[in-house]
Amino acid sequence: MRAALVRDEHGALAPLPIALPAALTPRVLPDLVAVPHTPPVGRTLRRAVVTALLIPPTARSSCNSVGGGSGSDIHPYECQVLLIRRAEHGRYGGWIALPGGKVEGNETAQETAIRELHEELGFNAADPEHEIRFVGSLDPAYVPATNFLIQVLVAVAPQTPQITPDPREVAETLGAELGLFDPRHAVHVVDVEEQGQLMRYGVIPVPGERRVWGLTARLLCELAARCAAA
Repeated sequence: MRAALVRDEHGALAPLPIALPAALTPRVLPDLVAVPHTPPVGRTLRRAVVTALLIPPTARSSCNSVGGGSGSDIHPYECQVLLIRRAEHGRYGGWIALPGGKVEGNETAQETAIRELHEELGFNAADPEHEIRFVGSLDPAYVPATNFLIQVLVAVAPQTPQITPDPREVAETLGAELGLFDPRHAVHVVDVEEQGQLMRYGVIPVPGERRVWGLTARLLCELAARCAAA
């Protein structure tokens, strides 16, 4: 996993080894204008951090990215990513998402991630008992609708921590195999109205007749693409 997220001397990730489907770029209907993921120059941004915590599947197994097959094959990964379904209130109520939230004060990204995991899911990711390791990050993604710059940290855990969701923030938790987000799979689309504007998003189905969409789907497909080629 560290190899998949290694950065060069300038702090840049390697070019994405597998192209992401065009459907993962949000578009404004009816003209299908793409929504940018890079912030405008000079704007004061709000900051948030989410964590892609990779945990073992139900069967005991190592949490690595190579589940078998050659580098050109679409294959299962030997880990799941921990997701939440947000409580049914607020702007994104009911959406499947990565755990996380706003940066407070002078927090580092990792401090925000640890605090949010504790507040939302009830475990301390800094406790050595859990053996959770933060191994890298994806490039930040900008959300124009909220003016948030989202930092994505990636962490691995040898076992799933004891989870006690805060019902005010989290309706349920679920694990989805990272391989489901391999960008070589077909991506569905869904049209959603947001603040009077009709939007089209890419959608990834996950078990339990649920779906991951929007920025979360795009970020997880990027992570899966980097791991598949590492």
